[in-house]
Amino acid sequence: MRHRGASTTPARIAEPPRTSGARPGAEYAELKRRVAGAGLLDPQPLYYWTKSIVALATLAAVVVIAAVADAAWIVLLDAVLFGVATTQVALLAHDIGHRQAFRSKRANRLASLFFGNLLLGISYTWWLDKHNQHHATPNSMEDDPDVNFPMLVFDSDQIAAKHWAFKPVIAIQAYLFLFYLPFQAVGMRLGSIEHFVRGKPRQPVVQALAMASHFVLFAILLIAIGDWPLAIGFAIISQVTWGLYNSSVFASNHKGMAIIKPGERMDFLHEQVLTSRNVDGHRFTDFWYGGLNYQIEHHLFPTMPRNRLGEAQVIVRQFCAERGIAY
Repeated sequence: MRHRGASTTPARIAEPPRTSGARPGAEYAELKRRVAGAGLLDPQPLYYWTKSIVALATLAAVVVIAAVADAAWIVLLDAVLFGVATTQVALLAHDIGHRQAFRSKRANRLASLFFGNLLLGISYTWWLDKHNQHHATPNSMEDDPDVNFPMLVFDSDQIAAKHWAFKPVIAIQAYLFLFYLPFQAVGMRLGSIEHFVRGKPRQPVVQALAMASHFVLFAILLIAIGDWPLAIGFAIISQVTWGLYNSSVFASNHKGMAIIKPGERMDFLHEQVLTSRNVDGHRFTDFWYGGLNYQIEHHLFPTMPRNRLGEAQVIVRQFCAERGIAY
């Protein structure tokens, strides 16, 4: 598996490369015309219904195994499968949040509540606010929440603004990064709780009930396992697996790509392409990443169904080559 894109060392781009006198936005409009003309933005309801049924059936099977298995090794192995199945649900929740699966607001809201709050225990509006900001300002030192963490920096210019207590940790972040990943599931829940505390969620009562139901159902599963040390082991392994798997999908998408500093914003096309990286691979890569190995195409066309991203890549890569845009 190899990364497609620019150097893995963050690049500073003061001015986007311009190969034509086209007005800002005209190049993207032309690219979108080509992609839409190929039918790649059309809804794919059958695909998403199939993916949803398979993902939910897999999650249900994993839950049943955990509840009825007698052997400890089966339960612990099932905890790994639970983490994988949960991440597949999370990838579907991501697509739903981008309106790839459903076009109507009501269907998206209900599906987001079901997949996000109920099945994952994460506020879907917290995730939407955070993720939409990331898409609007990818790799922006000022505005992208995905490159602004207390204990991580993505450019040396960020170090001065960090709290002094975190600077020794930042100095060895390359060695610690892998150890942060298992805690991602916990971090997303804490972010959701903070979202509620600050009074930001839409439909707060419905969201809170759905999230509470998630934790009640997970507690019932742990009770069904019976043996408390084994149940605790199941809980820890499943959440660590989810954190590692989920992080493996997102960690490679923008890190090491161009960091946009204050005053260096670009037009939409260049900004999305130059800050994103694709991951080369095969059908298993597509499955593992949930289509997000085509990160450039996803950022250019967030509502594009994931099963069309591979086809869009051919068009986008050719378009970038025509205009001298690093892909």
